[in-house]
Amino acid sequence: MARSTRKISSLADRFDSLRANAGVIFGSASSFAACALLLALLGLVWWGVPRLRDRLEAKAIAAGDPGTVAYSSAPPWFDALRQSEVSQRVAQAVGPGSVLDPNRLGLVRAALESTGWFESIEQVRLADQGGFLVDATFVRPFAVIRHGEFDYLVDVDARLLPLQWAAGHRPAAPHYVAIVGAADMPAGDFGTKWPGGDVSGGLELAKFLAKEPWFDQIAAIDVSGLPSRNEASLITTGGGRLLWGRLPNDRTAAEVPPESKIRSIATLHASTGRIDTGAGRIIDLRSDVVTVHSDPSLQANAASGGTAR
Repeated sequence: MARSTRKISSLADRFDSLRANAGVIFGSASSFAACALLLALLGLVWWGVPRLRDRLEAKAIAAGDPGTVAYSSAPPWFDALRQSEVSQRVAQAVGPGSVLDPNRLGLVRAALESTGWFESIEQVRLADQGGFLVDATFVRPFAVIRHGEFDYLVDVDARLLPLQWAAGHRPAAPHYVAIVGAADMPAGDFGTKWPGGDVSGGLELAKFLAKEPWFDQIAAIDVSGLPSRNEASLITTGGGRLLWGRLPNDRTAAEVPPESKIRSIATLHASTGRIDTGAGRIIDLRSDVVTVHSDPSLQANAASGGTAR
């Protein structure tokens, strides 16, 4: 019985020894396999990433022009011509480099900011079909300032915008009232404010009147009389002139308040469909009794086909 027990014990010891040796062998094999798998994965990444990058670049180039700029939201006045001009500037800025170069987004932002059409650039990102998608706040073109032979576009704060026309040849829509008779010239590059209290006064009056339904009948605001006489006048698209007087914030007992002047114009517009009584006539809005008289110089200008438009 003792010999049988020793035999069983010996067999058990041998089995344990074999199992231990097998564990070492299989453990070594597993470690080797894991190392081999890791090396294979690293090699695949080393080989595949550059090719994937090349394929993505080729796909992006094939999908669209990498210089094209699209906008999440753009105002109606920012037409196809303006968009094309901005896209051309962006394309010049980024050049022919890699479409996946992270520095391109910074170049795009700088190019957009240099155009003068944006208050701020919130975000620039790669578009799905190539090019760039931009979230931005646009400036608000509001009026033109006539100086010399040109009408210069400005925003509500008199900041110069990158667009001008020959005097009197700005587009009919959107309606940009002209500030005429300004004493000073533009003071700098796009985005700088046009100097002069006459210009800021003319824009103040334009903003006061812009909400009225007949505002598009005002072709120009003449500010030449503001510095010396506190007198602004409205030149109509029909060739007439409305003598407005002091600016809305410059109230005095010598003139009726601006609200009364608005009511006088509204009454005339309601009865005739016009805010004037015909070319060559001046309507004086400054007193309780609105008066009308003819001006030979205005009549001559109307007869020759000239208007403030």
